[in-house]
Amino acid sequence: MAMRESVTSKTYDVWAWFYDHTFGMCVRNRQRRAVRELRAKPGDRVLDIGVGTGMLLHQYPHDVTIVGMDLSWGMLAKADKKRKELGLDHCRLVRADAMCPPFAPASFDQIMITHTISVVSDPNELVAWAMKLLKPGGRIIMLNHFLSTQPIVAWFEKVLNPMFMKIGWRSDLSLEDVLQGTDLQIEYRFKIAWFDLWQIISLTHSGSSPQTAPTTAYSEPPPITPPAGPLVVKPG
Repeated sequence: MAMRESVTSKTYDVWAWFYDHTFGMCVRNRQRRAVRELRAKPGDRVLDIGVGTGMLLHQYPHDVTIVGMDLSWGMLAKADKKRKELGLDHCRLVRADAMCPPFAPASFDQIMITHTISVVSDPNELVAWAMKLLKPGGRIIMLNHFLSTQPIVAWFEKVLNPMFMKIGWRSDLSLEDVLQGTDLQIEYRFKIAWFDLWQIISLTHSGSSPQTAPTTAYSEPPPITPPAGPLVVKPG
């Protein structure tokens, strides 16, 4: 059973109205710690895959360029409101599908993926794309839930997965499956508490040249106008 982007996008358009005050409250501290682990340097270009309502935007340093990407117009509208209210001119927002991002290979120094692996149709493909978009020597920071290594807990996560999928995410993904076939290496992984559902994982790759991407990729995405509402999406 897999997620479908067409359904997920609509689901998160609804979630956007109360995300920050529900699930967002549970992960706020973890997201803050994930940004710290990014260790972005002045002048870096950072891609935030699945920027959501923009809860992380104000956490990023102002001396880097942030490109926040999401498929949900509802989520992006909330993110754009935060960007404008807080004067985050170093942040750009792009509506795009993580399964086919509109960027050229090796476009970013660092990549952040928080709670997005579990909501896409092919998590392994998303990570493979992230690797292609990353410059050699760059880092990917993932914050996500992965299938427990404890058999009893893993059994419950698999049994409950159909229910979780109906509200927008999967609970049965293993980190090993997500990274299968990529050249990414786990630099380190940890939880901020002993009993925690989410992990922060640092991934690196040291390839001498970027992976080959489809010729339809762009160095910069074209301007996008939403079908309705005040959102103005600014390309990277």
